[in-house]
Amino acid sequence: MSGPDYSRSRERADAIRAGLKPLGPDERPLGLKLAVALALFIAVANVVGAVADVGSESPVVAIVFAVLMLVLARAMWDRRYLAVVAFEGLLALTIIVSTLSLAFAGNLLAVIVCVVAIVVCAPIFWLLVRVMARLQVPSQ
Repeated sequence: MSGPDYSRSRERADAIRAGLKPLGPDERPLGLKLAVALALFIAVANVVGAVADVGSESPVVAIVFAVLMLVLARAMWDRRYLAVVAFEGLLALTIIVSTLSLAFAGNLLAVIVCVVAIVVCAPIFWLLVRVMARLQVPSQ
């Protein structure tokens, strides 16, 4: 794969990498802030659901998941690369499952829930890609 298309793509990728600047000491881009906010929202929603005894699962499961989301939110706020990657994976999984669930949605509410999940997660996913790239840029 050393054709002219590949070399142009490689040059463009190298130029983009060269233009990336590492995050400043207290810099938190919009994508990171939105990811932290979403993780906190999920944690609070799980606690509220556990207290209201909503769902078929044990409230303990909801509380454990809420604690994991809080830990993930804190780690992302501290700009830990692995936490951002893990949340990016959760967003990707949510987008894929929601998209596939649209094919089996039996009513309007199911369609709305799937579309809302996609509309909320997709932009955050996209914004986190650049955040992850900037987290990997060595300090100068």
